[in-house]
Amino acid sequence: MTCRPLPYPPPFQDLPTLAEHLCTGESTIENWVRMGIFPAPRKIGGKRLWVWKEVEHHIAGDNAGMAPLPDQLAERIRDATRREAALGR
Repeated sequence: MTCRPLPYPPPFQDLPTLAEHLCTGESTIENWVRMGIFPAPRKIGGKRLWVWKEVEHHIAGDNAGMAPLPDQLAERIRDATRREAALGR
């Protein structure tokens, strides 16, 4: 897969365009959506389209309502376990 710069991100993107903007594979994006760690597409005019602003917010870390990434979840569990151990529980 060759990543080439695009002049601007369109406000709505289909899967191939989004994959090109993110320099990742289409199946990777579909897996992320299935796992709940990436915004889901909207159905507009019979097409699955991603809203670029939602993707930007997600990339910036403002992914409220999304499942935490596996590493983030592991970190939260580790921190909670350490807190409980420090309290002697």
